[in-house]
Amino acid sequence: MDTVALILAAGEGTRMKSKKPKVAHELLGKPLVRWAVDAAKEAGATQVVTVLGHGRDRIMPLVADTTIAIQEHQLGTGHAVMCAQPALRGYQGSLVVMSGDSPLIRAETIRSLADFRAANDAAAVVLTMTPPNNFGYGRILRDPATNELLGIVEQKDCTPQQREIRECNSGIYCFDLQLLLGQLDKLSTNNAQGEYYLTDVIAICREQGFKTLALPVDDYTEALGVNSRIQLAQASAIMQERINAAHMAAGVTMLDPKLVWIEPGVQIGRDTTILPMTFLQGKTTVGEDCTIGPNTQLLDCSVADGIEVAWTVAENEELTQDYLAQG
Repeated sequence: MDTVALILAAGEGTRMKSKKPKVAHELLGKPLVRWAVDAAKEAGATQVVTVLGHGRDRIMPLVADTTIAIQEHQLGTGHAVMCAQPALRGYQGSLVVMSGDSPLIRAETIRSLADFRAANDAAAVVLTMTPPNNFGYGRILRDPATNELLGIVEQKDCTPQQREIRECNSGIYCFDLQLLLGQLDKLSTNNAQGEYYLTDVIAICREQGFKTLALPVDDYTEALGVNSRIQLAQASAIMQERINAAHMAAGVTMLDPKLVWIEPGVQIGRDTTILPMTFLQGKTTVGEDCTIGPNTQLLDCSVADGIEVAWTVAENEELTQDYLAQG
């Protein structure tokens, strides 16, 4: 059976206060939408479909390896799936729906979500989270008897009691693909936003006797979206910590990881030490037994084993003992 990923990236992102589309903004040198696409591909998606709208001419080159669907008018998440229908027909299995402004989702979480839906033969599974502050998120309604998912209520539609619910919608879903396509014509705009909510499919499926479930994510930060420059900085810090931790676990020393910035395409050998205020960017590779930094920026460079590089800015250079001796 197929697992198809649908990336929603049509919004304008006005809170970014930018001429550039929100999902084109970079996190550690990589566009937001690219983080989502790469996670879906790493999770084993058979096909990735990206829904574009605002600023699509600038986003298309970033997702050229996906199938593009166009949402001319942003009328909600349900409407986005409607716009993607032609690209989704012909596939059987799971459809994972995720946002192009959620760069922190892990491939293993996407894979677990699809596997969970298939194993339980569910019509829909919502990935849920419990953030410290639930304001602005849709609340998860569960059946007290079975713990199954009853529905999702958006913040603006919540009653005072529902606003107190801690478990929230992450905005990441997995559906039985063909079943979902058969329910889209039942969506309406009878809500506070006047939009087609994809979340309304949950109640529609339950009314027809289909199973709907919720799967909590262990780390709520995976589901955090980026809607402002402040949130972009927060997401960057989280990803910086993840990347640095992975390198340290693999045998790299960092005296102060918070003062080291490493982009996702960088490779570093064992027993190398990275000193504060070091930026390793692009496709930079660093050998073993090196010392890099302080105050060093390397872009698309290759560093040989045993090299010490300090107070250096270099791009597209091969850093060897001979190179350093020259200057």
